[in-house]
Amino acid sequence: SIFVGNVPYDAQEDELREILSRAGPVTSVRVVVDKDTKQPKGYAFCDFADASAVQEAISKLNNVEYNGRKLRVDCAERELHTPSTKGTEDRPASR
Repeated sequence: SIFVGNVPYDAQEDELREILSRAGPVTSVRVVVDKDTKQPKGYAFCDFADASAVQEAISKLNNVEYNGRKLRVDCAERELHTPSTKGTEDRPASR
């Protein structure tokens, strides 16, 4: 899976699929929308038929322009599984 950020709010899943398929066969594209307003949130996820397409997408499609915005493409697993250390590294140890 890849994470696609900076997606235009007027993005269409079929158009994104066409762009992302340059890296390999796409099995699914999910544009994330707000559950209440149904408005796109500006990011999406994409699954490929084979793992090599993930690396291909990250290296070849990051910063590709779509509807006036440069897409940010990264590995979705890193976004989802990295433990958050926000706010802990700058704090002195309490005694």
